Amino acid sequence: MPYLGVLGEVPGKKRGISMMGSIDYLMILGTIAPALALWVAVVVFAAVRLKRGGSRAERFLIAGASLKIISNLLGAAAVTLLPWLINEGYRATSVQSINFGYGIFYNVIGMAGIICLVYAFWVKFKARDFEVVESINKEQTQEVTP
Repeated sequence: MPYLGVLGEVPGKKRGISMMGSIDYLMILGTIAPALALWVAVVVFAAVRLKRGGSRAERFLIAGASLKIISNLLGAAAVTLLPWLINEGYRATSVQSINFGYGIFYNVIGMAGIICLVYAFWVKFKARDFEVVESINKEQTQEVTP
């Protein structure tokens, strides 16, 4: 094993040579493209609903879908982070630690997006159930009252 320098660099190693080609980057984007298209469609749908008089549920739907878009893009960047760090000459333990921290970061963002989405659906269906129960109560009181 070669001697690693102060910052984990291999002395005499040339920098700037990429281990991943443009085809690899396109493959990564191709794998996340369907998810990105879905979340963009959700944001557009929620924005249209919000413009037509939407409420808190649509705002949380936009926030959750936006966080999921960010999480997907950060996940794609995580795939390219490992080869880049290794190419820069970092030690394997340093690369693992950085990848672990980065993974936690983008997964927390994704989880926050899921929480916003669940809350948006909960608010929407809670309001809908309340309207249904209210209309049933009105019908029952009208039948009872002569």
